[in-house]
Amino acid sequence: MSERVVIYPEEVLEGAPMQQRDRSVRDLKLIYPETGFRAMTLCLGVVEIEPGHHSPLHRHNCEEVYYVVQGSGEVESDGVRYALRPGCAVFNRPNVMHRVFNTGTETLRLVVVAGIMLVPLLPEWPTPSPYEVFEGDTTTSHHSV
Repeated sequence: MSERVVIYPEEVLEGAPMQQRDRSVRDLKLIYPETGFRAMTLCLGVVEIEPGHHSPLHRHNCEEVYYVVQGSGEVESDGVRYALRPGCAVFNRPNVMHRVFNTGTETLRLVVVAGIMLVPLLPEWPTPSPYEVFEGDTTTSHHSV
């Protein structure tokens, strides 16, 4: 049996950790173990944020990069905000608190590439999930601010 190579749009899964129950923030899984890929070091997703909304403040134990495909907004990293527009790329360091705001008038769409988060290798991490989410209405929230 061959390894999976391609995922098609109708196979994408919703509900990765940034997704909000009201779908104002959608966190889509593309290249993930849950979608049938045996990736060893990386995963690929897309985050879509509606105007006036933001992803929850969070951190995780791996590096992550964003590439802005559509829309405008700001990324907050360690308390500092930086403007975003199509063509921008962002580097999120491990364990640094961050979130993304849509300050524009159309859906903000980010391509997200992150390291696969191997929780058993980090027993000191404060939650069972590799994500520590500090706000919002997600199924992975562990803290509130």
